[in-house]
Amino acid sequence: MTMNEHLKKYILNGWEKTVRTITEKEASESADGKLFLPYPYTVPCEENTFQCMFYWDTYFANRGLLLSGKSDSVANNLRNFIYLIDTYGFIPNGSLKVFLNRSQPPFFGLMLRDYFLATGDDALLADGIRALKKELVFWDTRRKAANGLNCYSCDADPATYLDALRSYENRTGIVRGGDREYLGKNVFAEAESGWDFCGRFDGRCYEYNAVDLNALLYFDEIFLSEHLSGAEGEYYADRARKRKEKMISLMCGEDGIFYDYCYVTGTCSGLKSCASFFPYFVGLTDCQKGIDGLLHALELDFGLQASEPAKGNFQWGADNGWACLQLIACEALANCGRGADAVRIAEKYVSLVEICFEKTNHLWEKYNVRVGSNEAIGEYGTPTMIGWSAGVYQALCDFLQR
Repeated sequence: MTMNEHLKKYILNGWEKTVRTITEKEASESADGKLFLPYPYTVPCEENTFQCMFYWDTYFANRGLLLSGKSDSVANNLRNFIYLIDTYGFIPNGSLKVFLNRSQPPFFGLMLRDYFLATGDDALLADGIRALKKELVFWDTRRKAANGLNCYSCDADPATYLDALRSYENRTGIVRGGDREYLGKNVFAEAESGWDFCGRFDGRCYEYNAVDLNALLYFDEIFLSEHLSGAEGEYYADRARKRKEKMISLMCGEDGIFYDYCYVTGTCSGLKSCASFFPYFVGLTDCQKGIDGLLHALELDFGLQASEPAKGNFQWGADNGWACLQLIACEALANCGRGADAVRIAEKYVSLVEICFEKTNHLWEKYNVRVGSNEAIGEYGTPTMIGWSAGVYQALCDFLQR
């Protein structure tokens, strides 16, 4: 499937409109608390919404930037993330001071791999590996459950947790009983997951070993084991092996699907979501036993919904198709020998993006994959976007042309 020429031109022009710079003086004086970044950086939107550098969004934007011949922009994004790791010990949710209490799904290792495969830049790879090891210390020391697997969390004060809970209740209309400070901590943990908000964790995200998080960390461990020699490489290989064994033991259900695991109750969530594609995406498994069940629960006429229906209308839930999840799922399906399914999902989503673009002259943050429109469930609306919407569209078109 070739890329729509009108849309291709729109994306190429759009990338230039999402590049920002900021000096240390501008950062110190910014009304919205922007963090200093030493290199030009990519934001998700041309204007208005989302005007800082977001962590996991950037992985998917980078995919499009590389396909657009803009490897210099990808290198700058990576150098900014290295700076953030060196400065704060981790990559914040986004480049704002208010985000310094949490991170997002750790895609930095995957960004390094993609950039190196495209450019062969050994120097940036070496610096990135140094920073990646430092980022893993953050997840090891501040985001690990007693069972050895990792969880999403947050590092904030009680007043901030209470503010987060009030915001959550206003956005979702859901009010839960219990310790409000602890409920607020779980709201921020769910924000760190990137899936804010969803039915995956039933409001208790901190209590779950998230399947996507642990799959991404497994990738990092494998990646480091392949690029580090001797005892250090063996150390990360052993970590990856142990993580894989635990994930299969605790997260893989009798139906073959990987679920989020509640380490408090010792049970899996049972909610089918696109997060279950992550183990296939990172190469942790190629066992196809659970694939048909996932597709049956999640595939709609225009792509994959984020999850099957759950209690509450969440934007990371039923009917909503997010660009990032379509790409994860398509590459996961291809990795485990389900190429025909991958092509079908990719074609559905690419067609949806093109249909909506022809009607609106915009790409959108998320789409309704049931009815085929940009009228998705949105707790803050559905903004126009370049970012991962453009990057994933380009990556899926490239996938379909192979």
